[in-house]
Amino acid sequence: FAVERGRKRWLSPLPSTPTMAEEDKAKKLAAEVRAADASTQIDLGGISGVASLAALVKEGLNVPLPLKQMIRITFVVGGGKKVRQKYDDKLPQILSDALKGIGFVEDRGASATLDCQGLFKYQHDTDKDLKFVHVFPRVDPSAAAGSADADADAMSPTQLLIYAEQDTFEAMIRAKTVSFSQKKRALEVLRGCKSRVGELEQRLMAMELLDEDDQAWYDSIDADVLAQKQTWLQQQLEAMIDKGTLTSSERADVLEKLSTKLGQVEEKLAVTQAAGKTKQAAALLKARDEMQARVVHLRGIPCVTHRPKHEAEMKELRKKLAALEKLEKSKVVLPLEEVQKLNAKPKLVADLQTMEADAYGWFSK
Repeated sequence: FAVERGRKRWLSPLPSTPTMAEEDKAKKLAAEVRAADASTQIDLGGISGVASLAALVKEGLNVPLPLKQMIRITFVVGGGKKVRQKYDDKLPQILSDALKGIGFVEDRGASATLDCQGLFKYQHDTDKDLKFVHVFPRVDPSAAAGSADADADAMSPTQLLIYAEQDTFEAMIRAKTVSFSQKKRALEVLRGCKSRVGELEQRLMAMELLDEDDQAWYDSIDADVLAQKQTWLQQQLEAMIDKGTLTSSERADVLEKLSTKLGQVEEKLAVTQAAGKTKQAAALLKARDEMQARVVHLRGIPCVTHRPKHEAEMKELRKKLAALEKLEKSKVVLPLEEVQKLNAKPKLVADLQTMEADAYGWFSK
């Protein structure tokens, strides 16, 4: 393939046997499935190996997803002339066989309802000129309070954000980064990734040979998708500022940065006006007025407070654990009923730890 802003441009047909790149992508997509908490679409372009698809299906769908509601996982498996070269002609059948291999059943009437768990169906959407396999996974409502991260422990939140498809990325950002600060840290992760891509491209253009790790990482990154994610996330941050959905400390930080930028704009404006550059001065005046309006707007909006997920459940668990700790410190012989309560303590501690890990989402610190 040739270097093109971090993308791979194939110069030969898709291989008929799975490659390391396919297997690596399949593993990442399986983690994406495990992290999904809303209906999402996943493109299987570039994957053709039976073993790779079997691994994706087994790792991603064999164990029920920890969700209270049904979602739909839509796999793109083919299409018309414009995209046909991306997909193996046998991909729909290979995926169907892999799903059946873990007990899923094909049903043309399946939909996103709880009674359709473990079903899938094929669709050729002639309007979009794409072929899909819609999968309705098994879900486990009792495990919904747990974190999906435990199922995707092979990938960190940073890796999930970098490698996820755009729809899944947006769903993860909404679910896992509630606050402005968390979204801002997620944006810094993407910027760091973009910076690394740029550095590696400079080395490649200088005809420098990358080591195995750098080459593998570079090949796995789609720079255009990365830029799309950055743009979308920056828009979310701007929207939060406009709506004033900031905590007290976040608002103070934004106001401080705005004040600094405002001072810089006013300095440039004074220099421009002195030089008689009316057109440039008009643009700076507009920018200054917009900044001043934003500052006034932010100062007049009340701050928000983010309550952690599972707050009531965690409070109840801590109350139970406090009672058990009091029993443990008792110097009298406990009746059998009280001893049995103490035996439940390890599970209560584990449940609390799971909830605490999920309560604040990603990049909370």
